[in-house]
Amino acid sequence: MNPMAPWLTLLREQRSTNFADLTGMLASFTIPVSDRLLSRMIAERLPRSSPVSELQLHAEDGNRITVAVKLGRLAFLPAMRIRLIIVRQPDLPASPVLVFRMVLEGAAALASPALRFLEGLPAGVRVEKDELSIDLATLLAQYGAAEALAFVTALELTTSSGRVIVSGRLALPPRGPAVSS
Repeated sequence: MNPMAPWLTLLREQRSTNFADLTGMLASFTIPVSDRLLSRMIAERLPRSSPVSELQLHAEDGNRITVAVKLGRLAFLPAMRIRLIIVRQPDLPASPVLVFRMVLEGAAALASPALRFLEGLPAGVRVEKDELSIDLATLLAQYGAAEALAFVTALELTTSSGRVIVSGRLALPPRGPAVSS
């Protein structure tokens, strides 16, 4: 038996009741995610039609992430490097959007037409001029998890060498007053 099965069942039950048994809960979290895991998670979600054949993220100190992208049709070219710098954090609940400034490095700066692969980004991820915006509500909706943002009161993404760190706070509303019949 999978030791996680009872916990997953309990989590699904609580989710179906809007976490009624946990009303009033307050929690803070810090989740450091390795470059390797984050790269794998993104690569596995790329559609088969994506021109990207290889993708690697490298988090650096100072809220910077370098993305190395290899294009299948242009396999003879070295990986393009795009540096992402966090310029705006989500402001929950009003604006669940994370914004990066993009800086093209090396050959990528000269081959901007090759960056057309950015046109096929999933809903909620948008490139406009030198900014990459991620609308967390739209992105989570694709996975049936948009309601999760209703419980997140703060969210921040930072980086350190080799890690992307997701921090935040969760709050479940207190139970309303009992209604007598």
